[in-house]
Amino acid sequence: MYCEIIYQVTGERWGIFPRDKGEFQARLLNSDGINIQENQKPMIRKSEQIEIMSCSFTPDEKNKRHRRALDGLVEKLVKAGWQQLPEQGAAWYSLRFYKDDETMTP
Repeated sequence: MYCEIIYQVTGERWGIFPRDKGEFQARLLNSDGINIQENQKPMIRKSEQIEIMSCSFTPDEKNKRHRRALDGLVEKLVKAGWQQLPEQGAAWYSLRFYKDDETMTP
């Protein structure tokens, strides 16, 4: 089984400097690299919440909090038996992992 880390907006914080709240999520992929349907429990792990400036629209690779949240999610996946693959998706955080189907326990 394969998974890829994505960024998902989960809320907003209003004020002088509005921010989007979000998290990194490890989502299951099929062998063709396509996200599995929603009814098949595609999210297997998530990171701590992060905030980004609403005008940025995406996490910043240079932001220490964003990097720490991603590293924490990667650590959770590795501890659960997932192996990081050398290829990744388009975004800097779109890391891909593999886990043998027989040992699949989210």
